[in-house]
Amino acid sequence: MTIILKQDHDALRAMMHDFAHVLRTRGSDALPDIARRRISFSQLFRQHMGREDARALDLRNGRQAAQADPVLREHGRAIRILFLRYSDHIKQWTPAQIDADCAGYRTAVLALQDGLRERMAWEEKHLHPLLAGEARKAA
Repeated sequence: MTIILKQDHDALRAMMHDFAHVLRTRGSDALPDIARRRISFSQLFRQHMGREDARALDLRNGRQAAQADPVLREHGRAIRILFLRYSDHIKQWTPAQIDADCAGYRTAVLALQDGLRERMAWEEKHLHPLLAGEARKAA
């Protein structure tokens, strides 16, 4: 399952890269494409969070619970913050607002993407090894 989480991260990174390219090269004339990409990204992000949350719960209830607790607490805190930032971003940047300030939207998107990239790198370094270890012990 850790492989699936890493594949999710890779897919999210690719989507963010492609989205940033559209924003840099096409701007607000690509609003229908931007809307479609936002929805696709949101769907994968939510699916990934569900998979990751399920694995984190298994870890919290598994044999490595005490060892994993600090990592799980940090992960939960950071994910809540990231999710709230993402939700606020979606609320603020309506299609009309994007059209009115495409450069501002691009700047906001790139900042949000940077935060998500950092979070995924942290998860791959700190959380995923614990998840993989728990899966091996359960097998």
